[in-house]
Amino acid sequence: MSLNSFEYVIIGAGFAGAATAYHLARSGAREILILEQEEVPGVHSSGRNAAMVRQVVSDPALAALTREGAAFLRSLPADWPVPVSFEQNGSLLLGSGEGWKKLVQDAELAGQMGMAVECWSRERASDFVPALKGADFEGAVWCATDGVVDINALLTGYLKAAQSLGAQVRYGCAVRGIDVRGDRAIWVVTSAGVINAETLVNAAGPWAGTIAKLAGAVQAPLRPCRRHLFVTAPMSWVGRKWPFVWDVAHEFYFRPESGGLLLCPCDQEEMAPGDPPTDESITELLYDKIQRYLPALSDVAIKNSWAGFRTLSADGRFVIGWDPKVKGFFWVAGLGGHGVTTSSSAGALAAKLILEPVGTGEEEFSPGRFVK
Repeated sequence: MSLNSFEYVIIGAGFAGAATAYHLARSGAREILILEQEEVPGVHSSGRNAAMVRQVVSDPALAALTREGAAFLRSLPADWPVPVSFEQNGSLLLGSGEGWKKLVQDAELAGQMGMAVECWSRERASDFVPALKGADFEGAVWCATDGVVDINALLTGYLKAAQSLGAQVRYGCAVRGIDVRGDRAIWVVTSAGVINAETLVNAAGPWAGTIAKLAGAVQAPLRPCRRHLFVTAPMSWVGRKWPFVWDVAHEFYFRPESGGLLLCPCDQEEMAPGDPPTDESITELLYDKIQRYLPALSDVAIKNSWAGFRTLSADGRFVIGWDPKVKGFFWVAGLGGHGVTTSSSAGALAAKLILEPVGTGEEEFSPGRFVK
């Protein structure tokens, strides 16, 4: 092939694109090119998240991916190119009322799938994490194998491993147009020239809907949503080995970070993809939730904050599979905040479906489900 012609062109060097390239290359695929509009990877969703590996979820199909993805992170391949720290301090998911009943069901599902989970009383959880004293919750689900991973090192690892197997990455290369010609011939117009792809992989995160529109692909109902993260000043009473704590009923979470805490009020506002500005009103939302549901943290002082994107599908499931309208157009999108945990498993599923078009999971995550 020529310098501007590739078997596989992947749009996006975040976790979805990088992990797909890695698993394609590991499976023997060659002529792989990753296009990234920024000068470095992980500028948007993949580099602006809370870095938490969470396995207990409600959807059985998604739970299989969270379990597989976390197992990969706990035991990276021997030839992994960079060290990646994974602080396996566990997680506590808090619930109240009907939400607690649902969490117990989720824990039962996780246990059936082989995950290490336990249901804890309010008292046991509060003894384990003293910041929960006086908090408003009924019980907690403990998952010992959850934790916090170094997202920058992990993303770098996927990219370097893929490159060591022949994949290329072009940074500062934004997609301007997509022209579909004939049978599995796609021309990608970029800021650095035109590139021919036999298979085009849409791993563009918040821009996935934009890329699909350029190609004339199915319009999957994806919503890029802004979410804020806050970091406090260091506090001597914060335990460095605390798990991350996620209140699913009142929608907030926190975990240790740099001697203090990282907190999130789980805000979710749909907006056009880009560099999302921070909104001061979300700070007020955070403090309101703390005052109402987590009084032990009422006096924390916020030192820093930022916003990133989570791209959500209409039904909450990922979009992974061949497009039903455009031949040669493949989706790896809508990871909805689970991109870190499922990076490897989602990438492996994508690579399997690309190389062997009939496979497990195709119907569950296929973009064809959005065709009326």
